[in-house]
Amino acid sequence: MGERPVRPAIATFRGDWAQLARMMQQSWGTNTEQPLRYTDDFLRSAFTYPGCSIDLAPAVYSGDDLVAFVAGFPRTARLGGRSVRLLLNSFLTASVEVRGSGYGLMVWRTLIDRARAAGYDGTINFCVEGDEMNAMMPALARLFHLNTRRIYTVEYLNRFVRPAAVKNHTPVSSAEIENFCKLAEAIPDSVPLARTWTYPEAEWQCRRPGVIAVSLLERDRRGMLTGYVAEAGAQPMRVAIMEDLLWGNLNNAERAALLWQFLEAASAYGCQSVSCPILGYSSTETLTAAGFRRSRRTLHTYLTLWNGEIPAPLSSIYVDVF
Repeated sequence: MGERPVRPAIATFRGDWAQLARMMQQSWGTNTEQPLRYTDDFLRSAFTYPGCSIDLAPAVYSGDDLVAFVAGFPRTARLGGRSVRLLLNSFLTASVEVRGSGYGLMVWRTLIDRARAAGYDGTINFCVEGDEMNAMMPALARLFHLNTRRIYTVEYLNRFVRPAAVKNHTPVSSAEIENFCKLAEAIPDSVPLARTWTYPEAEWQCRRPGVIAVSLLERDRRGMLTGYVAEAGAQPMRVAIMEDLLWGNLNNAERAALLWQFLEAASAYGCQSVSCPILGYSSTETLTAAGFRRSRRTLHTYLTLWNGEIPAPLSSIYVDVF
């Protein structure tokens, strides 16, 4: 009799970024919703976020082949007047060859356990409407006895832009990063869940590869928009994802001018569209006036806390969505 095959076990991601990118593109390409295509460079850069650890990226390998993966990224947020350390869970993927094997569930549960062991207060998961994970989240919370609630539904605004020749992009200055911190700190307490920033985190947000960061700093007028460039679709096209809508004290005309700066930067990166999640913490009127329209894409936000009540649903959130 031959030896029984050894069932792959949970490991820690080995840093094989190109293999991860390929697996994600092949697996996500079967989804109903058009997925984003994250390159190996983008995935590598995500792990340069301050405080990020490869230990919070459980994986399953079959020999040298990566077959399942998920990662958690540290975020500090203000929730109900107190500071909480959360892990933003993302990139959950099982390869096409092992779908239905339970490996995706294995790495997700392992990440939850590692988050608790590392001293985090809870996790955030974003699940696409219509995807398997979104349907499973309530059952997983019951199965693993997790204090989990769906707190917010994220819709999107989209606008097409005309791609242009790539230009040199002006690096974000230290003064702009300091301004970013001040603008983000001014997010009102009426936003129930709002992430907070250290200077190194803001520096990463404004200077990482593929970032778009534009600002208006004139006398006492302050505002800033950030985002990043990704790819989407089977025939990949570049798309700019807006992240921080920090209008500050800008009037309507200044907001429109700042948005136009962002659209021009997206065009210079070769983007064909710009997408913005609607999170409720900041006005989107300037975007709709500029031709942004609602898309069909919808995400559901699930918050897990080990201790404490979770108010739900929330009226707004300020946290990055990916």
